[in-house]
Amino acid sequence: EHADDHGGHEEERITATTESDIINLSGSLNVNGSFLRNVDYHFRDTDYTLTEAHVEAEEDAHEDEHDGDHEEDEHAHEGPTIFTNDAQEFGAVFDVSTQTFTQKIALEFVSEDVAIMGEEAFMNPASTDEVTLGYYASREFGGLVFDFGIRNDWVDRSGSVSAEAELQYFDTEESGTSYGLQISRQFNETMSATINLASVERAPAAVELFINGPHLATGRYEVGNPDLDTEKANSAELLLDYAGDTFFGSVSVFTNDIDDYIYLRDETEAEHEEHAAEHADDHGGLISASYRQQDAEFVGYEFEIGGVFPVAGGDLTLSFGLDSVSADFSDNTNVPRINPDRSIYTAAYSRGSLGASLVLKDIEAQTDIAVNEEMTAGYTMLNMNITNVFSFTNDIDLTVSVFGRNLMDEIARNHSSFVKEEVPLPGRSYGLKFYATF
Repeated sequence: EHADDHGGHEEERITATTESDIINLSGSLNVNGSFLRNVDYHFRDTDYTLTEAHVEAEEDAHEDEHDGDHEEDEHAHEGPTIFTNDAQEFGAVFDVSTQTFTQKIALEFVSEDVAIMGEEAFMNPASTDEVTLGYYASREFGGLVFDFGIRNDWVDRSGSVSAEAELQYFDTEESGTSYGLQISRQFNETMSATINLASVERAPAAVELFINGPHLATGRYEVGNPDLDTEKANSAELLLDYAGDTFFGSVSVFTNDIDDYIYLRDETEAEHEEHAAEHADDHGGLISASYRQQDAEFVGYEFEIGGVFPVAGGDLTLSFGLDSVSADFSDNTNVPRINPDRSIYTAAYSRGSLGASLVLKDIEAQTDIAVNEEMTAGYTMLNMNITNVFSFTNDIDLTVSVFGRNLMDEIARNHSSFVKEEVPLPGRSYGLKFYATF
């Protein structure tokens, strides 16, 4: 649908490379006091870099060389775009449990700096400082197990937006309280039920607030909104689980009402034509998309049934699963990029160190589409995996796996992908991997 208006990048490829350095430290301090039992603590330092670069199509390079056409592509001499994320996280969990009442208090500090450099930097540097204080309690009473948790997040984000040669600075401060209650009951050795109730508040992410430029990985010119409010989601879930000696099964149903749901909305063809007529810049041929908010409701279910059967000295597990989710805005339009229903058939065999599986996924077509969203055809995905562990000595094990993906070589597209039309899922592939443990 956008081939004529948004085709400026279809003759080039975008390559991406990542590099990350992560330091993790964790420990535990046993206090064994009358009030405080122990403290679990952790620290993480992350330096992450993503580099996106343009690769010109080889045939275009030959055409330029032989035709003598010196008109340069608008991206021909642009350097790479570099994304950096520098983050530090420190947290501690204080165990103040008693003999009959499990209680824990959690405290966490996060500091994050995000920067984008290069010709296609779509967001100015942004900083985030976040403090989280949480409390968790668990107790069994009258055959029921109650698990309760509550936390408060204080989020401070600072950044700027470049618009019409001006730089506007923003400093947002959000405070959100989230809590959840789980009630579970084990009726007998095979049957159990669980109810989950939760209310969760989420502050807008830095990208949702401050992005303003071409994001080639999604094929869009994305525009953030510094005035976004905090999301608030109220959810409920019922889970029934059965696990017998031979057969097993589970079913869950859930609903999630989200106030001020944040999403990325693509422009319509009419809006694109109107913008192109009024402005000389057509966003480089990219689809313009902006972050917006609207109340939404998500409803869905998951179902699985199966059995384990003895075969040739091992166990053969056969199962069938089905999951579905629908999401609508308060104006009865569809939420964009919601995956369609899918059925999953699984056959797995294990005997000793040998394991094998065959998984068939039947993905239905997605016809419940949002404004200016394209339908996605259904497909069938067949994957296999065979793994065996070879023990050479008591201290050395070699694990060898043979796997195949998309064995039917289906043309498959992920409906939730921003670039599903340009980048389908991988075709048929085979592989061999192994690793040794000492």
